[in-house]
Amino acid sequence: MRRTKEDAEQTRRSLLEAALEVFSQKGYDATRLEDIAKVAGMTRGAIYHHFGGKLELFHALFAEAEASGHQVVQQAITEGGSFLDIAKRVLVSSLELLQQNSQYRRVTALYLFKAGSSPELADFQRQRAEEMKQQVDEVAGFFEAALAQGAVRADLDPRLAAQAFLSYQSGLMLMWLLNPALISLEGHAGALADVFIRGIEWAPVVRGRTQPS
Repeated sequence: MRRTKEDAEQTRRSLLEAALEVFSQKGYDATRLEDIAKVAGMTRGAIYHHFGGKLELFHALFAEAEASGHQVVQQAITEGGSFLDIAKRVLVSSLELLQQNSQYRRVTALYLFKAGSSPELADFQRQRAEEMKQQVDEVAGFFEAALAQGAVRADLDPRLAAQAFLSYQSGLMLMWLLNPALISLEGHAGALADVFIRGIEWAPVVRGRTQPS
């Protein structure tokens, strides 16, 4: 029984790897189950047995990548420190994950550039839009708490700050994926994070102006 479970998991992993390879080359719309099965050295029946079809494979790939990103963020929060320490750590760890984890990087690029406009993905895209809204709400809650603690600038709008934080993070990731030679995320993630952190940190008001602390 143990060996059967191990074999099933290995088959599942092989199918996911093959799906990512074919999706990345052809895009979601142009990919056929036959293409994935051929790369995996299996049959279409194996795909149906383990996943159900092309859409389920896409969902599984994205779910794994999303879980990796969530784990990194939770670890950054768990390590503690001030709000600004945690915010910087979240940015840095997310950017480094993109560069260091090839699976996460390839799935992110697949979603951004190769998902296409297939009607099959309509529900998936709507779900992603709703999740993004929930993410903004969650991050805005963190900024509200930081504002109450005096940890960030008193004039910050928590919701706008959350939108800016997530947009800055996503924008850097998109820029690097489009042109990795432009900057080393692993080598400069901290400095890039500091640009944002310095913009939201608390500063005393002097003669009607805010001065850096």
